[in-house]
Amino acid sequence: MKRFIALALALVMIFALAACAKAPAIKADEKYVIINEELGAEEYGIAFRSDDQETADYIQTAVYELVKSGKYAEIAANYDDVKDNLKFLADDFAIPEAKVDITKAEKRTFTMGIDPEYPPFSYLDDNGDYTGFDVEICRAACELLGWDFEVFGVNWDEKLVQLDAKECDCVWAGMTILDSMYEAGYVIADPYYYNTQVVVVKESSGITKAADLEGKTVAVMLGTSGETLLAEDGDLADLSATFGTLTTCESFLKCFTELEGNAVDAVFVDLPVASSWVNDKNS
Repeated sequence: MKRFIALALALVMIFALAACAKAPAIKADEKYVIINEELGAEEYGIAFRSDDQETADYIQTAVYELVKSGKYAEIAANYDDVKDNLKFLADDFAIPEAKVDITKAEKRTFTMGIDPEYPPFSYLDDNGDYTGFDVEICRAACELLGWDFEVFGVNWDEKLVQLDAKECDCVWAGMTILDSMYEAGYVIADPYYYNTQVVVVKESSGITKAADLEGKTVAVMLGTSGETLLAEDGDLADLSATFGTLTTCESFLKCFTELEGNAVDAVFVDLPVASSWVNDKNS
């Protein structure tokens, strides 16, 4: 009997060691890198319902007032991963003529729809409060308008459905402008940010260019422009076809968690989000 138990324990140890040998080790000091080949150029904007042009005009005008006063640049200075690609701070940008008089805005509550896990544009801080570049800009715009400000965390894959259901008054926070939104009748504020898609990998992965993703497992966030581009854009769809597996996650943070745990080899993601996360992890 004792021999049987000893043999059983030995077998358990052998299988356990074999399992451990198959699982890639996670290095505590692992570094991450961004492969930036500008895989998909796009612009961020703000979406409003088709019947809400007036609200869009008030928000847009208030944002431009923040630009003129210097408050916009002051907020941007706190976000190194954002400020360089802001259209409204470009040397050649000219502020359009105001469409409305913001001093005549009627008192109301404005609810900003955001992705609650999209740093540095929108996220929860250590105190459990929503913050981020876009959140700060919207809050400041509402202060100019005399509006009460609220934040609503949307399900990003259902963001426009929730906007139509009036769960929020806009979708902001790093929202890529798509032709399909115009075609569906949404009112889109002036684009304010230039973005590209990039790939994040572990430094030790040996992946140094997009072509190295052949046969690899790649994660992308569900409902994002990145997912759309990989499915529909010619060159990017061709690239996606070379992947071993393309997996979707409900948030960028989940994508990065999968990368950290070796469940995926790479994350296809927006540049500012990649920069913010990689800088944090490598610091």
